[in-house]
Amino acid sequence: MKPPPSIPGRIRRALRLVGWNVLFLVAGLALIGVVGEAYLRLTVPFVESDLPYAWSPTAGMIFTPNAEVRHTNGLDFWTISRTNSLGFPDREPVGLERAAASCHVAMIGDSYVEALQVPIADKFHVRLEALAAEELRHLDVTTSAFGVSGTGQINQLAYYDEFARHLRPALLVLVFVNNDFMNNAPILEGLNQGVDPDRLKSVSATRGADGSITLRSPYPGESRFAEMPPPPEMPPAPWHTRATDHLTGISPFANWLDAKRRASSSDDTDPELIAHVALLSRRSPRYAALLDGWRPTTREGINDPFHHAQDMPPVYEDALDFTAFALDQFRERADRDGAALVILSTHYRVTRGDLGFDRLTALAEPRDIPVIDYNDYVRRSGAEPRDTAWAHDGHWNVAGHQWAAEALLEYLKQNEEICTMRKRPASPPPPFPWRTDYESIASGEPAARSVFDVYTGENTVSYLKSPCSAADVQAQFFLHVVPEDVEDLPADRRQYGFDNLDFHYAGSDAPVLGGRCIAERPLPDYPIVRIRTGQFTPDDGQIWIAEFPVGAAEGEPPP
Repeated sequence: MKPPPSIPGRIRRALRLVGWNVLFLVAGLALIGVVGEAYLRLTVPFVESDLPYAWSPTAGMIFTPNAEVRHTNGLDFWTISRTNSLGFPDREPVGLERAAASCHVAMIGDSYVEALQVPIADKFHVRLEALAAEELRHLDVTTSAFGVSGTGQINQLAYYDEFARHLRPALLVLVFVNNDFMNNAPILEGLNQGVDPDRLKSVSATRGADGSITLRSPYPGESRFAEMPPPPEMPPAPWHTRATDHLTGISPFANWLDAKRRASSSDDTDPELIAHVALLSRRSPRYAALLDGWRPTTREGINDPFHHAQDMPPVYEDALDFTAFALDQFRERADRDGAALVILSTHYRVTRGDLGFDRLTALAEPRDIPVIDYNDYVRRSGAEPRDTAWAHDGHWNVAGHQWAAEALLEYLKQNEEICTMRKRPASPPPPFPWRTDYESIASGEPAARSVFDVYTGENTVSYLKSPCSAADVQAQFFLHVVPEDVEDLPADRRQYGFDNLDFHYAGSDAPVLGGRCIAERPLPDYPIVRIRTGQFTPDDGQIWIAEFPVGAAEGEPPP
């Protein structure tokens, strides 16, 4: 009989067994990683999103025109599309005369209209046009879409004023989603973004001392809370290191694992949000009254009371007032321009209960704005609303867009008079004025080329740039004009030999529209021989400079 192994022998045997098990486990995980990496490299076209947003002083955030857009959540979709010349991920807009002669339907909304989760050909407005061509051919339906993520109806008024209106839509569709109440309210939206509610970067609204609400242009400067020092450098999360950032940027498998982690919900308290609420409460008695009794701890929870609470804090009732104001503004514009107006409500009854939908219809009905219940249509079609969205993303999948198109087609079938009884304009609609001005100026030869192309006209100097971003327009412009006779200068300028006509871009006559910068400045009526212009900041000095002759000296070649 063989003697049992000694204790040291049993330990060595156990360690060998553990070692082999660990080796097999590591080898198995490595094999899974290699297979996963190989599979994703073969099937995934790219790893990270590339969203070329640009800031417009009149419309807020839109996309850079004629740019490639790549978007993915790392799990469900990888889409590559292009923006049109207006700065929206859509087809090039239909010609103005064609739009006016057809039954044009303009969609305005946020990420559901932006719809980066599907190819342009699968977006609901494109599908609506295709369906109408088969079933409502006599109406000659054309469509366009104007949507940017994270916006509400107040922010979207600029999309109508600057872009959609020129297409003379017969039907204007407002796509209303569960966070639009929050987006319309400057306080809640500021807290949601972590920025000062009085310095929002899109078109917003403000309430005056008399209680009236008025629109406010996008804020051109720094939007963070001025009263707060810069937040301290926060330690990275345990999984967040420079190495993991680099790895997820180059490895589809690592990016997939990180996307899985990000898709899991988190209820961590947000100390910066708590500090911002306290700061606003101290700012003014009005803010203190609105925020009384409300202390959110996470940004994810800011939107919840609209959909779950019968009795809401004052700041939420205030948000309903701002939404009502936005609907009034759209109602006024639609009536003025002869367009029908309808709301397509997306998913209140899926994840948020009925309170949000009821609050929306309570605002829409007295303003005579019909509400299409998207989820009711989906259920009547024999499907469930959960089938309309991606597994790891709340936005519509391809089937969801198809159902939205069918719901709108049903509405058009039931209301054909929107198209057939609409008064046709007596003359073609006006062109996009900013585009006409830009192209007419750009057709000439610039006096100087730099960050901006500079053109001179009869008693004017114009600055053009495309594409244009917020960084291009925030620095102050200097414009120094040298006269033929120094005696023509104002008395306080004669010692310098030139006139100082410096300006800020936000005050220009024609600001950024459609991702194009165009500013036109008047020149003095006395004879001018030279212009020196450019941009500067107090900290960095001159960013760019151009100097060129004018008038009698224009025979010289431009610099």
